[in-house]
Amino acid sequence: MRIKVRPRCFVSAVVLLFGLAGCVHVPVEPRPLPPPVPAPRPPPPVAKPLPPPAVAPAGAPAVAVEVAFAIQTRLDRENFSTGGIDGRWGAKSEKALAAWQRKHKKPVTGKIDDAIVAALGKTNGVLTTAVVAAADHAARRPHPASWVERSRLDRLGYATIEEMLAEKFHVYRATLRRLNPEVDWPNPAVGTKIAVPDVSAKPLPPLSKIEIRLEARTLRAYGTNGQLVAHFPCSIAADKAKRPAGETLRVVVWAENPEYTFDPELFAEDPEAAAIGKRLRIPPGPNNPVGLAWIGLDRPGYGIHGSPAPEDISKTESHGCFRLTNWDALKLVRAVRKDLPVVVLP
Repeated sequence: MRIKVRPRCFVSAVVLLFGLAGCVHVPVEPRPLPPPVPAPRPPPPVAKPLPPPAVAPAGAPAVAVEVAFAIQTRLDRENFSTGGIDGRWGAKSEKALAAWQRKHKKPVTGKIDDAIVAALGKTNGVLTTAVVAAADHAARRPHPASWVERSRLDRLGYATIEEMLAEKFHVYRATLRRLNPEVDWPNPAVGTKIAVPDVSAKPLPPLSKIEIRLEARTLRAYGTNGQLVAHFPCSIAADKAKRPAGETLRVVVWAENPEYTFDPELFAEDPEAAAIGKRLRIPPGPNNPVGLAWIGLDRPGYGIHGSPAPEDISKTESHGCFRLTNWDALKLVRAVRKDLPVVVLP
């Protein structure tokens, strides 16, 4: 896999929630990113009761969904990602909470108790409103299954407004629909107001190292003072031989909105790949195979990057890279530096 990079290196009472039951690096000199321009925040939505989720995960603890939703949202704001906010408490949420507990020098259990509810589980202030804009519709792009057709596009943008909102606000699509059952999904009209989690967060500070834990399928980032500052779910290589356990790799290049070079030799399981028989340039965008961010490491074929399928992170495996949700990858890419150590643990 070869990457071509472009240099740069609610409601006060949440009544609404009670119803929710092988990559190749390219050496490019990065440049500092400009600070984001804050957008005006629209007023909070009007809360309406919603039906619960259809099925709870097998073996999941009995956690009220509105509390789990609030905890997931507040963890995300502190850069301790559950991989997607859905109000259902599972393994990824437990790992994020355990990392947060470690940071705050609390007993590391990953379990919700009275102290956690008091600290993170208040259900007020966890939703905000997004308003669908004409620019959102104009930015939509088709997402063809064919690699050849993808290569002909100018950008692999979001195919639907639903996909765009779910990724922008770190929420699963089914949850977005439960929060907004009266909306005309998947492409609500311009001006439609959408209730979404408030995931505003401070950017990560400069980092001293990254740790990737293969068995846990997690990535942790540490600040220059050695403090744990972020935790993200991570997908790893399907081939154990491509998992560099016990090694320390280093960052050599990083970029947002990378292009991707499709190499048919890396996709032996894809019948179309053999028929193509040549490499293709795949345009940038959130549905690019490496998503919205690329961090190239000092071993050919290895990098940390985003993904066009955020709900699959840590569930599916990759061809050799370390894959994050697009939103987590964007947080990370804005905090790395050249030669930053990436320690790969068993």
